[in-house]
Amino acid sequence: MFNSLSLKVILFGFIFTFFSSFGQSFFLGLFNSSIRDALSITHGQFGTIYASATLLSSLVIIWVGKKIDDIDVFKFGTFVTLLLSFSCYFFSKVSSVTFLFIAIFLMRFSGQGLMSHTATTTISRYFTKSRGKALSTGWFGLSTAEFILPIFIIYLLTFMEWRSIWINISFVILLLPIISYLLIKNIKLDSREIDNNKNKRNIKIKNWKRIEVIKDYRFYIVCLNMLAMPWIATGVFVYQSFISEAKEWGSFVIAQSFMVYSILSVVTLLGSGFLIDKFTSRKLLIFMNFPLLFSTLVLFYFNT
Repeated sequence: MFNSLSLKVILFGFIFTFFSSFGQSFFLGLFNSSIRDALSITHGQFGTIYASATLLSSLVIIWVGKKIDDIDVFKFGTFVTLLLSFSCYFFSKVSSVTFLFIAIFLMRFSGQGLMSHTATTTISRYFTKSRGKALSTGWFGLSTAEFILPIFIIYLLTFMEWRSIWINISFVILLLPIISYLLIKNIKLDSREIDNNKNKRNIKIKNWKRIEVIKDYRFYIVCLNMLAMPWIATGVFVYQSFISEAKEWGSFVIAQSFMVYSILSVVTLLGSGFLIDKFTSRKLLIFMNFPLLFSTLVLFYFNT
């Protein structure tokens, strides 16, 4: 299905989505209790800091993220990985609420933001006829991280100090520029997947300007659908320790549940990649939040 160069692009996306997990809510939420104990802050204070830092990172990435259109992918990816490594090290040194805000901002900006952005942009730019399948395959990286990391981190926290874990993570991330170079050194900004379908009709696609998108009312309708999942999921992930306490679950329950979550994410990615290529994302958009509605009802009404 994919040639060797295509597989390298997908593997690049896989690795970057995997390492984006260090800035994802499900991962940072694992350290909620440790951080609150170290800084003597409440659930509400932590949530406020987290939300404010995340909002700031989303505003900054609007301007920094577009630089990938002007810079070589390898150079941009190297910048992002070095920033993520520094962010993890900085996170290990948090000693006050102010530093916590900066640390979460850096983690959300470099990890959840730029790492994911780099992976998605690189794959989307290269693939055309099989973009949906390529993106879903690349996002296996995050699903793999969601399967492995929660239970692994909870285990490490039983005998390691949380700051030491973050220091070790920062050093591991330094290997990424080398891996990135080996994978995408021959890929230029104008590289494209080869489409062997000679009879395919050429379709002109409009290149929207940012101001045109902002003025189009359909953008806001799409946003309401797209933002529901990250809003609700982020709340659940960040407050996973609070939910465990409220439901009277053990410390490993949510971590083990993430393993089920990641497996079903893989199944969904396999199915959705095929469906998007077949029906387009526009037609599937209206159905995407029905599982989310069902899950919130289950979480609210049941304690087992």
